[in-house]
Amino acid sequence: MAYQVINIKESKFDNADNVVILCYSSEPGKYLLAGSNTETLKMKRDDFNYVMRSHNYDLAKIEGMHISPVFGRFDYLNDFTLSDPESGEVI
Repeated sequence: MAYQVINIKESKFDNADNVVILCYSSEPGKYLLAGSNTETLKMKRDDFNYVMRSHNYDLAKIEGMHISPVFGRFDYLNDFTLSDPESGEVI
């Protein structure tokens, strides 16, 4: 399932440094935040930075893109791929 990225923000507390990706989905799912089709995806900051560098993604261009998540333990993202919402081409 692919989600459309709405916003990305940092979530720091105690010793945890996470990235929270707010997404829109055409189908309601278990990551419900607000509204029937809005979801949040959590990813550790180090993993997020690694994915961004390894796929050569630009943080300024990530909003509006489709994200296909790969989940690990505790429903945290381990990896993701981005695709263009109009053409469906994987970036």
